[in-house]
Amino acid sequence: MLPRRSVSALLLASILAACSGGKTREDALLFRLTDPVGDDHGDGELVYPRRTDLGRGDLDVVSVAAFADGEATRFEVTFAHPIAKPSRAQAVDLEGATVAERARHGFYTFNVDLYVDQDRVPGSGRTDTLPGRGLTLAADSGWEKAVVLTPRPYEAREALRKQWRQAALDAYEKKTGPIGGKVETELNAATEQELEARVFFPTVIQVSGRTVIFQVPDRFLGAHASADWGYGVAVTGATIERRVSLGGMFGGDVSANSRLMAMGIMPGEPVNDRFGGGRKGDVSQSPVVDLLVAPGATQEEVLGATKPAWSVVVPSGKAAAPAAVAPDAGTVEDAGAPVEVPDAGPVEAPDAGSVGPSSPAP
Repeated sequence: MLPRRSVSALLLASILAACSGGKTREDALLFRLTDPVGDDHGDGELVYPRRTDLGRGDLDVVSVAAFADGEATRFEVTFAHPIAKPSRAQAVDLEGATVAERARHGFYTFNVDLYVDQDRVPGSGRTDTLPGRGLTLAADSGWEKAVVLTPRPYEAREALRKQWRQAALDAYEKKTGPIGGKVETELNAATEQELEARVFFPTVIQVSGRTVIFQVPDRFLGAHASADWGYGVAVTGATIERRVSLGGMFGGDVSANSRLMAMGIMPGEPVNDRFGGGRKGDVSQSPVVDLLVAPGATQEEVLGATKPAWSVVVPSGKAAAPAAVAPDAGTVEDAGAPVEVPDAGPVEAPDAGSVGPSSPAP
């Protein structure tokens, strides 16, 4: 006969299981992607910086899992080594700021980009990647949504907004001429709308051992993440120092970060804030450390000197849909001042409804 305490414990467990419908953690699993251990070397020759807090294996992603979690998808990215935690004893710049003050979400050494191809239609979506990544996605892997996990999400979002805004202003001026106040306001609004709908910077983040966990709301993706969608996962080293551009000395942007928090790469030996082992004469070499690639491709090839287009990984293995043929739309009348933002191509993503803030105010 079981002791009364054991019977009570079993009864409690049965009640909890009944209340939850008998569901376990794996029941909520939407998909899991795995990546080889030991491939955190970029094109094969990347060398980690000379630092005690960052070394081989630290940026080596071994799995990416997605779970249904209420009205959100919970992503869990697991690395080969335990994730370094920000320290209040480690200064990060000459101003005396500490790593813990600059990186308040439990990590500081990496960025994880997640490019999501929702419609799987060749020719649809964006094929460019974020600034500083140096990659181009294949025509059948264009993304409708991007999730950017970074130690400083608010600052990264603002840096990307400024870059997209400037690109829109430059494109309009080149095509149409001088920009008036009304047009500039329209361009600013269009850039914000594009950023809000396209890119999400998680702020609900938890770090546990080798795994970083973050939530992406359904209102952004349009639904729980699907195993039939395509996913491009890229890991870069993170830089959290406050970058000051020369323009800032003359009243310009004092927080410019053209690489969007990504650590660069250089030929020869590494330094504290740059990877080494880069190719001489290749200023556009990607500094990506680890990359998930589709079957038949290799990370070393995609990040190599020939720079072939990068294809997303589809967890279910479902093939891309046939390319859509757009009907002749005829002549479109001028709807007023044209507003140009970075070309997103034809998008046929699921209706996301009212998209909430990609980076809510702290």
